Amino acid sequence: MTAVRSDAGVTLIEATVMLAVSAVLVSAMAPVASRTIDAARLARAASDVDAIAAAIDNFIDEHTLFVPFTATGASGGDVIEILVSDGDIPTLGSAGGANWDDPINCAAASGTCAGSVDVGFLENHLVRNANLGEAGSYSTAATGWKGAYLNGPVDPDPWGNRYAVNVEYLKATTANDVFVISAGPDEEVDTAHAVNGAAAGDDDFISVIRRDPGLGVP
Repeated sequence: MTAVRSDAGVTLIEATVMLAVSAVLVSAMAPVASRTIDAARLARAASDVDAIAAAIDNFIDEHTLFVPFTATGASGGDVIEILVSDGDIPTLGSAGGANWDDPINCAAASGTCAGSVDVGFLENHLVRNANLGEAGSYSTAATGWKGAYLNGPVDPDPWGNRYAVNVEYLKATTANDVFVISAGPDEEVDTAHAVNGAAAGDDDFISVIRRDPGLGVP
């Protein structure tokens, strides 16, 4: 019996065997590829929180004309409680920070805010010098804004969620730590954001900016 060959010179039996072997190889490699992707995401999250922490540390150390993260970029303004990147809002576990989804509520004409401002965007302060993105910008005098402090844009974490920084504790005389956080692979915040001696909860990623109790922003 003569084997039937395709136009490319491969028998149908050979082609069937090749497809079966390919399917087995793909099936065997899928878990390896998945683990590689997971490892890359974990490494990126750890690198990102460290980079954001370093940028904020440089930002606050360079400013003496004003206290960063206030509504107008001058000392005495309303405080920003949390700075965030772009991205979805992760699930807030029992220990998670509040107000990640609050809007920025400033009058566009004046750049001032009624009450405290809950959430601002990292990119506006560290990349674009747009302050709250509503009006005005930080001073660029010798002791003012010298950025950009990060290469923008400030993207979401590898799971598509916001990075967040509890910057309100940079201003106040407080024992609470200041840190950058990613909710991690389970997309749930399990790290308390108003504590001294913070440690990452569950699979969260954090990078500590300041642990110095009672030290306000210069």
